[in-house]
Amino acid sequence: MNEYLFFLFDNMGGTMTKHLKWGLIMIAAVWAALIGTMLGYAWNIMHMPKVPKLQMPQLQNTNISIETQEKMEGYWTVAVFGVDSREGTLDKGTRSDMQMILNVDLGTGEIRIVSIYRDTYLRIDEKERYDKINEAYFKGGPKQAIEALKDNLDLTIDDYASFSWKAVADAINLLGGIDVDISHEEFRVINGFITETVESTGVGSYHLKEEGPNHLDGVQAVAYARLRKMDTDFKRTERQREVVDLALKKAREADAATLSKVAAAVLPQISTSVGMKDLLPLMKNIKRFHLTETEGFPSKLKDVMIGRRDCVVPVTLESNVKRLHQFLFDDENYEPSETVKEISRQIELRVKNKK
Repeated sequence: MNEYLFFLFDNMGGTMTKHLKWGLIMIAAVWAALIGTMLGYAWNIMHMPKVPKLQMPQLQNTNISIETQEKMEGYWTVAVFGVDSREGTLDKGTRSDMQMILNVDLGTGEIRIVSIYRDTYLRIDEKERYDKINEAYFKGGPKQAIEALKDNLDLTIDDYASFSWKAVADAINLLGGIDVDISHEEFRVINGFITETVESTGVGSYHLKEEGPNHLDGVQAVAYARLRKMDTDFKRTERQREVVDLALKKAREADAATLSKVAAAVLPQISTSVGMKDLLPLMKNIKRFHLTETEGFPSKLKDVMIGRRDCVVPVTLESNVKRLHQFLFDDENYEPSETVKEISRQIELRVKNKK
């Protein structure tokens, strides 16, 4: 195997450093989770200890048509979860602060990202419980969260990656930080989030002194991405994507030694089903892969108090799923499954009753 891996490097038109820089395109908007995964390729090359691959829950989506299933076979769809864990726990009992769908067109190399707003009101299990989508991870870890995304969005999910915010902070620190323009409203609250992030990750940092252009270390970047008290969850996901984009640019500029350090720090902090056999076919043609678009879900929504909880409600789930499949798969005439239609009706009914 090692001889074959070296052969791939020798025949891709450049040094290991150049290869790794292109490889990082694959993780364009999925934080340190897939940064570590892609760098695991280099880690394996240099005979460093490997993190064992976890089994992907066997969650066949029988709700969607055979035609849709066949179309999705041309894509690699990965669910990515950033969890608010103070003990490093990546299973149930911790809420997913962030959930993204990474969709790779294996034919064209296009990568599209969808951020699922964490407060989105959806069915979180097959027992007909409805709640904010991040409760699915809290109740049943990656398995239940993946199943919820599968059923609510009519998706087949091939793999997953989960990580804590400490992994993100460590990765950005090793990459040398990022430059961000902090607004007046963001500056008013960010230092509180910096303190909270230091306490939860155990990684040192310091408060910002002024608004405007700032060079952020890993903890400050995580705090910036988690800001939510002064605006909305929608702006919050925009900040997450901004940090991702900036970190990616730094990663592209990094040398092999720095990228190896990132891998060594981040990989032990990841729970993922992605393994070397998944990445090898992609690595052969890595230069074709490129991030094209990102979007939030739901695209049409409203804020509703349900019980005592402020929720993001799709308007409607059925129409939003149509839009999602148009965005991810260029399917202009997608017809949602009966499962999605029923969930959509239930959401409308529950919102009407607000309980």
